[in-house]
Amino acid sequence: MTFKHTILSLALTGTLAAHAADGEYDGIPLEPLAGMQYEICQLNSGKTLEDVDRQTNLAAAAFESVGLDLGIITFTPLYDHADISNKTADYITMVYGTIPAFGEGWDKWEKSEEAAEVMRGRAEVGTCHFKFNHIDYRFMDVPALDATDRRVVQTEWCSRRPGISKAELDSQHRSWLEGAENQTNFIGWAIIHPRLGQANAPGEFFHFFIYDSIGSLMADEEWIANGGGTEGVEDYYTNFVECNGPSVWSGSLAQTP
Repeated sequence: MTFKHTILSLALTGTLAAHAADGEYDGIPLEPLAGMQYEICQLNSGKTLEDVDRQTNLAAAAFESVGLDLGIITFTPLYDHADISNKTADYITMVYGTIPAFGEGWDKWEKSEEAAEVMRGRAEVGTCHFKFNHIDYRFMDVPALDATDRRVVQTEWCSRRPGISKAELDSQHRSWLEGAENQTNFIGWAIIHPRLGQANAPGEFFHFFIYDSIGSLMADEEWIANGGGTEGVEDYYTNFVECNGPSVWSGSLAQTP
């Protein structure tokens, strides 16, 4: 997510208030917490991202035939934190939906031979680790999200600074949605809370901003660099949270709930 979005201090207002996270997206009620499962994956020897795409499409087809009310998308790194000394995931497969849909979905999935075949194929392509999280939808521009399958997401792990309560941080986040002008180009914002398999999570939560293109992402980078966004970013980082820096991932929806 862009710094602006991580801090969101001015940007998340006007339009966001108009499209605040009420109603539904892909059949998911936006007000209660929902579920997100993601798999952090490394390619196995001799496998490629083309193999990953095939397996994601097979999984999407199985979701449909087995009757899962869940969406699936695979992301690959665009701007990650890897360098010569540090690796990042080769790809991340994300599944999303209501929490009850995950429970029902796993029950159906474990009984399906088609699903078992999909899982065998996925294990041949990559080595993955499952993580389950709670999604707090803060803003979803549903018409914009429905208009494209393209997803460019900017994420950043953060933790509250000492002395900042959860209520104070929530109030700061909510204030971003009230009363500023439309200065943003993202089409969705959620706060993700780690839950299962997350003992080594690098923060208390992560921001999850959704764009429909890299061009939209860069329009927000221009706002930060040359449009007055730096002050709000610095205020958020200095007074409310400590974060590990944003990264950007790219993908296209393979299946919606």
